[in-house]
Amino acid sequence: MSKIREIFNPQKKVLHHLGTVLEYLEGKNTDPINLEIDPSNACNHSCPFCISGHIHLSKFKGTEFFNRQMMHKDVLMSLVRDLSKTEVKSVSWTGGGEPTMNPHLKSAIKYLKENSNIDMGMFSNGSMFERFDLFETIVDSLSWIRISMDAGKAKSYDDLRVTSKGNNFEVVLNNIKKLIKIKKERNSEITIGVGFVVSQDNFEEVLDFANLFKDIDVDYCQYKPEIIQIERNAAIDKKEQISPEFWANKVLDLLDQASKILGNKFQCNSYKVQDLIMDKKKTYGREYKQCIGSQLQPCIGADGEVYVCTNHRGHKDRSYGSLYKKSFSEIWADVNKRGCVMKQIENKEKFSMCSQLCKPHESNKMLWKIKQNLRNKKIIEEFKSQSENIKETITHKNFI
Repeated sequence: MSKIREIFNPQKKVLHHLGTVLEYLEGKNTDPINLEIDPSNACNHSCPFCISGHIHLSKFKGTEFFNRQMMHKDVLMSLVRDLSKTEVKSVSWTGGGEPTMNPHLKSAIKYLKENSNIDMGMFSNGSMFERFDLFETIVDSLSWIRISMDAGKAKSYDDLRVTSKGNNFEVVLNNIKKLIKIKKERNSEITIGVGFVVSQDNFEEVLDFANLFKDIDVDYCQYKPEIIQIERNAAIDKKEQISPEFWANKVLDLLDQASKILGNKFQCNSYKVQDLIMDKKKTYGREYKQCIGSQLQPCIGADGEVYVCTNHRGHKDRSYGSLYKKSFSEIWADVNKRGCVMKQIENKEKFSMCSQLCKPHESNKMLWKIKQNLRNKKIIEEFKSQSENIKETITHKNFI
């Protein structure tokens, strides 16, 4: 694993925000560090490994969550006005669907850019920028954007992502190149990355992906393992999480070769790979007893519900409240309600309601260490020293 270099490091980012973390652990109701917002549940792609794929299952049809495909303009704009007055450090525009399908996203991004110091980033499939003229807004307003590709060839891209109109491979490539061109013209500091979710369906194109982007001026190419959603897994009779043997025998060598092709562009979520390979008990390193990370990086669904995290979208019993009834600040102030919601998740054996290698998983490892040593002044001072030493070494520090 030493050959696989990583750029983003959730544990270091937790340490960077040690002051906020200590305040929260001491009992203060701190605002989230990073807030993930879904402007849309609709998507023009249908990827089998989508982290939000479970929300499109039949059991959700007919529910308010399923029917409310787009966050209403009034709710979205009220949200960003509210957030501009909080201590939230960053917003990730993401989705139960494709965020750029919401026609009001551009206005929301511009408002936060002009009226707050909140950092913004976006996860996107990259196919819809032209529709609402988003190129300049993205380059001028966001700290980063990561565009999902997950293939190195046009045919497998269209087959894998089940695009609504086909031929999106070339559309997305051209959109990436246009973003890069505008970035250079405007001397922007935005980080433009592309992503490849490694699954049993596409691992043979790891090197095709690397060769495709080695001469395109993206800032990084990210590889990460497919994460199996519990509900979707049961619904489509999909195999369990990719086995350690699969990674060790078929994937690691390909990633090593990709790193040589891409050089400094190569990025791999190696901590997730490490947990996959080393953990035979399928607990994936969950030694912690609390999901503290979710309190630092919750998710707002397109239905206006404030969810525990992105993995719990669509489950009203895992929501702290609705933006159609209260503001985000009002919902977040209700510590008792949040505590009750979290208890039902944390009381389940090994977080069985949660997906393997979930979003807060890696940050939880460090957060649990800090919590366990909260009264040990020597160790806390060591954490503070580490925090000072890493401040200049991490990228996009406000996005855990």
